[in-house]
Parts: sequence; structure tokens; C-alpha cells
Amino acid sequence: MTGHRAKLLFAIVIVFVSFWFKNILQSVWDTYTEFPKVITNGTRIKVFTQEELSQYNGNNGNIVYLAVLGKVFDVTKGSQHYAKGSPYNYFTGKDGSRALITGDFYDESKNKDHVLDLKCGDIFTLLRWQETFKEKYSEIGILDGRYYDNIGHETSYLKELHIKIDQCKVEKETARKKELEYPPCNIAWSAEDGTKVWCTKTSGGISRNWVGVPRQLFTPGEDKPRCVCINLETIHTQGLIKEYKNCQSEATSCFVQI
Repeated sequence: MTGHRAKLLFAIVIVFVSFWFKNILQSVWDTYTEFPKVITNGTRIKVFTQEELSQYNGNNGNIVYLAVLGKVFDVTKGSQHYAKGSPYNYFTGKDGSRALITGDFYDESKNKDHVLDLKCGDIFTLLRWQETFKEKYSEIGILDGRYYDNIGHETSYLKELHIKIDQCKVEKETARKKELEYPPCNIAWSAEDGTKVWCTKTSGGISRNWVGVPRQLFTPGEDKPRCVCINLETIHTQGLIKEYKNCQSEATSCFVQI
């Protein structure tokens, strides 16, 4: 009888252990056989396929996901903006980053997330869009495609974009310094007097300790000169700066033809 009980107890233990190990093994299996995830800052981030992301388009009241520059966001709580028939429904279930700049909400081409040919100002606008989505919604993954590969590594395209962003930052800083040196004129027009340009210590929205005089600034690659205020006490590049006709060289305001 004792032997029978021991066998029965042993059988129960075997069943229990088997069940326990089955759950553990199943958990491990589920973790490592689901679609790839990448570890980012200690957090597991899902890597979506294009086909998988397309399922989250908000139709029939479902969950709504979209991607911006390869990063996937859950925008379900803002579904009133992304539901079928809503203004931004185009962006759901895909990366349509380019349309955030072009406004082409019918672009379903392979270039709908291509942005390297955009101007620096447009690139910065896209980065601000991406930050806005990060602030308002949950970032839940990345998209296998132009910006990331199927195991979550950055593609050569994204690395090129990083390089372009760095170049754009340098250009922006150069433009800022140039604007400090050559701040824009104030400009006004009337049917009676024509175009008036004038300089103050805050013209162009740039505060400084000098007023300046209006001049034409010619920039390579631009069709028309800009009206800028220059400091007569500073040496300026010959050929790029020209006086306006019928405007005295030291006058702070003039009526000109533009």
C-alpha cells in the first residue's frame, strides 16, 4: 500500500513539474519566436513589418498606428484625427513622412517616406513633427524598411539622414550668424508712395546696438537681392552689397523699387 502511494505521489509530482516546465518553456518560446524586437535604452521595442503596420489603419474602430521617419506611434487616443474620412487618415498604417511636408495625401509610391532630397528647413520640420508625436503619443516600435532593418539596426539611409541633419545644423548656424551681421530691413508698401525700406535697432526682429542703413544683399543661388541693414562701421564684402538707387548712402530709410 505504501509503495502504491509513493508511486501515486511520484506521478503527481511528475505531472506538476511537467506542467510547470511547460508554462516556462511556452513563455520562453513566445518571447523569442514572436516578431523581432530590439533593445533600446533597456526597453524592448517591437520591429514592425510594412504589412503588419498596415493592419493598424483605424478602420472599423481598430487601433491606429503610424510611423514618422521609421518610428512607430500609437495614435489611437487621437483617432478622431486619423479615422477613415478624417484629415490625417492617409498617415495611418504606414510611414508617410514625406507628405508631412508636401501635403500629398495620395502618395502611395515607394518614395512616400523618402526625405533626403528635402531642404534643410523641411528636415527640421519633420524632426519637430516626430517630437510632437513623441510628446502626444506612445512610441511603440520601429518599422522595418527605409530607416531600420528587420532586427532594428539603423540602415545606411538613416545614417545618411543623420549626416544631412548635422550639415543642416551647421548651415542654420551660419545663416543665423549672417542674419546677425545683415539683419533684414523693415519694409512697407503703399499705392501712394511705393515701397519704403528702413532700419532701426530692432528691424528684422533682431535687437542690436546699432541702426544701420538699407542695402541690397546679393546671395549666390538667389534670384533677387534682399534688403538688409548694414553697419557702416563694419567692413563688408565688395560685390555682394549694393546701394539702392536714389537712396543717400547714410540714410536710414528710403523709397525704392523692388
